[in-house]
Amino acid sequence: MVRVIPVRCLNLQEYQSKKIMADHGVTVQRFFVADNSQDALEAAKRLKAKEIVLKAQILAGGRGKGSFTSGLKGGVHLTKNPDEVGKLAKQMLGYNLITKQTTKDGVKVNKVMVAEALDISRETYLAILMDRAFNGPVIVGSPQGGMDIEEVAATKPELIFKEVIDIFEGVREDQALRMAANMGFKGLLRQQAAEEIKKLYHLFLKVDAVQVEVNPFGETPDGQ
Repeated sequence: MVRVIPVRCLNLQEYQSKKIMADHGVTVQRFFVADNSQDALEAAKRLKAKEIVLKAQILAGGRGKGSFTSGLKGGVHLTKNPDEVGKLAKQMLGYNLITKQTTKDGVKVNKVMVAEALDISRETYLAILMDRAFNGPVIVGSPQGGMDIEEVAATKPELIFKEVIDIFEGVREDQALRMAANMGFKGLLRQQAAEEIKKLYHLFLKVDAVQVEVNPFGETPDGQ
């Protein structure tokens, strides 16, 4: 008897994840992807944003504090000048980016994401994952995002909240609202956050994911 065991070998880069989220109605900032410096420059001009963020695309964390074999420091750069995007992209594309999660040789950067930089007044954390302890999906949230969630769990476990989801029933309205409140959203923002949580759960099911993580799950100064 031959038994076939399916194995998942799919890891998505940031721009791919954002595209899937946007396709499922989740709110993400405007962005373009480029594989050469000229396209990166043109993308920056097309955005017509007050500020632009340029991010090297590799499957590794710690990009912001990484360094390139070209000599450039940092895999994430903010600028208000579109012309700078082309110059920075030239020092990223085709070079290896070395971070705390790569080997000493780093990983070659073949694409960059050119995105609208958003002001974030508050950073929270949200993830949806399959948890064997509960035999199904669990939503994990925290009012403290933008950092390693493992560090939050280790130092401030009381700031980690969980909602166990019935796979047949899905996310209930009260669960989404409770998680939004636990993440620190109030008033109209609480309802907005709950709607985003439900959209993310729909995405989680639709693409047959084992984990969807948003860090930071941000709040903007204008109440979005």
